[in-house]
Amino acid sequence: MGKTKEKKLNIDEIKKPILLHTVGDFYRGGFLNKFGYASLILAILSFAIYYHSMDFGYVLDDKIVITDNAFTKKGFGGIGDIMTKESFVGYFGETKNLVQGNRYRPLSIATFALEQGIVGEQNPKISHFVNIILYALTNILFLMCCALLFRNYQSAWYVSIPFIAALIYTTHPVHVEAVANIKGRDEIMTMLFSLGSLYGALRYSDTVKKKWLLLSLLSYFLALLSKENAITFLAIIPLAIYFFGHDKIQVIRKMIWTLLVVSVFFVALRIAVVGQFLGSAADDIMNNPFFGMTILERMGSTMYTLIKYVGLLLFPHPLSHDYYPYQIPKVSIFTMIPLLSVALYCLLGYGAWRGWKTKSSYAFGILFFVCTLSIMSNIAINVGTFMNERFLFMPSAGFAIIAAYFLSQFLCNKFESMGKWVSLAVTIVLVGAYSWKVLGRVPAWENSMTLNRSAVDASPNSARANAFMATAYFELYQSKYQNGNGPNQIKELYNLLDSTELYGQKAIEIIPDYLNGNQMLLGNASEKYKLGSDISLYIKNMKPIILRRPDLPFIKDFSEYMKTTGNDERLFVFHKDVGLQLLQFKDNRKVWAIQYLTYAYNIRNNDRSIVEGLAAAYAAAGSIEESNRWAELAKMMQ
Repeated sequence: MGKTKEKKLNIDEIKKPILLHTVGDFYRGGFLNKFGYASLILAILSFAIYYHSMDFGYVLDDKIVITDNAFTKKGFGGIGDIMTKESFVGYFGETKNLVQGNRYRPLSIATFALEQGIVGEQNPKISHFVNIILYALTNILFLMCCALLFRNYQSAWYVSIPFIAALIYTTHPVHVEAVANIKGRDEIMTMLFSLGSLYGALRYSDTVKKKWLLLSLLSYFLALLSKENAITFLAIIPLAIYFFGHDKIQVIRKMIWTLLVVSVFFVALRIAVVGQFLGSAADDIMNNPFFGMTILERMGSTMYTLIKYVGLLLFPHPLSHDYYPYQIPKVSIFTMIPLLSVALYCLLGYGAWRGWKTKSSYAFGILFFVCTLSIMSNIAINVGTFMNERFLFMPSAGFAIIAAYFLSQFLCNKFESMGKWVSLAVTIVLVGAYSWKVLGRVPAWENSMTLNRSAVDASPNSARANAFMATAYFELYQSKYQNGNGPNQIKELYNLLDSTELYGQKAIEIIPDYLNGNQMLLGNASEKYKLGSDISLYIKNMKPIILRRPDLPFIKDFSEYMKTTGNDERLFVFHKDVGLQLLQFKDNRKVWAIQYLTYAYNIRNNDRSIVEGLAAAYAAAGSIEESNRWAELAKMMQ
């Protein structure tokens, strides 16, 4: 490996990169000659910190794109459907319009179908291995792009801006979700192809050779097919050429126009497939966290997440895959943290503006971060959740550039002759700390239980995290229930149901009418009755569930079963009480009083209050004729 001569920088050079004058000299040396060792280190490091994930199975949304996806299961035969249908159709069987704009991210799903076609079956080990390979390639390509951007800063490769930036990017803990979760491949592929597009554009800006332009456009289109946020490189690529290339306005203009043409083509294709451009946000709080919020609360919660993103880049702890309501609190924009966030982003904007004319590397890093985060920020488009750490997979590159520039240039200049060693020492400590955090975080993705346990620890105020933890315990109960019911087994089963109830209750304390939370409590109450036949406990557990969510289908199914248990007198009082209480609600729950009052009437048909309640319930449901019939019957009972 060749070494370049160390160069001492003055303060002006720190503020403004030297404009390129020796393009030929840079390419003449060859990338591997300059960064061969660096590339090898990045590849080894990528495997070293993520290899353990190859022992893990499928978790979370893997069922949507892999295990329960009808198209993926077809292998090669499903690729056509994957490429021509909305991304959730393979799982649901139809377009559901669950999130604003739907989803069209076929390329990563197609790779899962390819794996199925080649191997003949679903194999999580292979999928995890492919994720790590793609991640290693992404890290090396990031190094290559940074080598082009910072080729004028002369230093030993091991303390160079490109290598330090790539090290920070490779080891940053916010990437764990994208790499350790198989479904996160869409994030990796989007960044990989986006960087490929950037690399091709930088080579084109130097050589004006059409092959590099074609490479850039093709990579950009593949990135868009992986995930829509690649469209932010429509801004990143011209910015990179402006900040680090020679000042050829015509090259920048051509890149903008050609990338814009590809973007328009992709958007047209996407609309043709999913049937809409943006659409409207869902009225389900788990797919629209801002549902029911005022505009000031939406602005406040959005700014809350934006400052938290910065915090996770600077200090990635604790980490969680779940930031659903209300782990991110519902707060007004005129509260402390959102206002601090506004001030921070104004400061970042000022820094980018100040560094625009001087072509400051700091300014480029800020713009990279802000531009790539913008589409996932919930400011313009509702992405279906408050935030996710995987949304930082692309923006974290901007942070890595800023941090690397500080370590490689500022520290080297600050400490003069010892600067190189100070920079190297700080980098080793930082990368070591990041790697240690990654190694501690990766095991959370081993299975549903480990993942949900880590989520409720890090996100205790998330209704979804608590409901999923309840689900994990309930599924464990179901698997053990099938193995027998001996004395020791019964105690263990009750313990599992108690844990289910604990987390289910936490979920509905956060969001009382949360579907999954109430379903878990409903299943828990039913199973406890099956184990102990305790009618008093059943009534105690079921009553609040019915009053919150009388629409749950399983309630009716289990109520039919309860008719055969010989508890008519207790059930009569229960159904009557629940039915009459439902009538007191001002919303649609009052209509469900018909079901429970009918249960009570079928047990004892001489209770006038039940008959009057049925008359009122049918009136609320708009069945006037039926309401009148019950009203007449009530008069006859006077």
